Amino acid sequence: MCHLQPMLLLVKPGMTQNNEKISAIAYGKINLYLDILSKMENGYHSIESVMQSVSLGDKITLEVLDVDGDNQIEIKTQCQVIPNDKSNLVYKTASAFLERTNTIGKRLIFEIEKNIPISAGMAGGSSDGATAMKLLNEYFGSPLTLDELCEIGARIGADIPFCLTGGTCICQGIGERITRLTPLKDMLLVCAIDNSSVSTPVAFSMLDEKFGTRPMPHGALEKMKLAIEGGNISEVSSLLYNKFEDVIIPKIPSISKIKEIMTENGANGTLMSGSGPSVFGIFDNEKSQIKAYNALKNCSIRAFLCKTI
Repeated sequence: MCHLQPMLLLVKPGMTQNNEKISAIAYGKINLYLDILSKMENGYHSIESVMQSVSLGDKITLEVLDVDGDNQIEIKTQCQVIPNDKSNLVYKTASAFLERTNTIGKRLIFEIEKNIPISAGMAGGSSDGATAMKLLNEYFGSPLTLDELCEIGARIGADIPFCLTGGTCICQGIGERITRLTPLKDMLLVCAIDNSSVSTPVAFSMLDEKFGTRPMPHGALEKMKLAIEGGNISEVSSLLYNKFEDVIIPKIPSISKIKEIMTENGANGTLMSGSGPSVFGIFDNEKSQIKAYNALKNCSIRAFLCKTI
């Protein structure tokens, strides 16, 4: 459970409503801190993480039509590598929402305009699924609280509760235990990724093989929390940590190259997000941010200018 205040009206900046269609931005995330504490008996891993929403996002549009008989869910996207069947997290969260609210006789049409890199550790699929539930909850008059949405989402994907909550949060357990922190807004970022992709289950298996099922904790979460609460961006940058780097960087050396380019061009700190392979850098000013962005593009590396929200 998220243990947060009930969700407020969701039609707000980033969300528009037009007749039967309603749209919202599904924002990506980065991990400012990610430690893996243990592998549990159920196969999941216990984590300590600080997750942060970023301005890079997908656009999700929902259209609801009345039909006779069973509910129907249709997914449209310009991105051919995204599945449009029951394996899509939008499909899964929408189906779970309809079941939880006993909604019948509806045809849901979701359009996904994809901007977040795929399989990059930025929770693009999870954010899409979370936003689909937000849109449905708004459309049907907010029958579920944020806690209830998080409960549904946690059964589908570990990052979904955070994506429902957004901002700057400590995420523990498998990601479902969420504590809000003072938002780190408008921190300048460059996010970058080469053409590699990483399977999250494989990444966890690599960690288990290297460190065992109860690795030594990094132990700096409280320091990171205090730095964030104090608005100390320099300290936040120095405390960036991701245990996955230990096993993913040797497998994908280009991650080190991206981090090096960012650092050489003014990044205060760099880190791989999630299980990778996307990398972000934190910058003091727009000049160095754009300089690093251009340096990455000149090396034929996909890069994105964004900020924390």
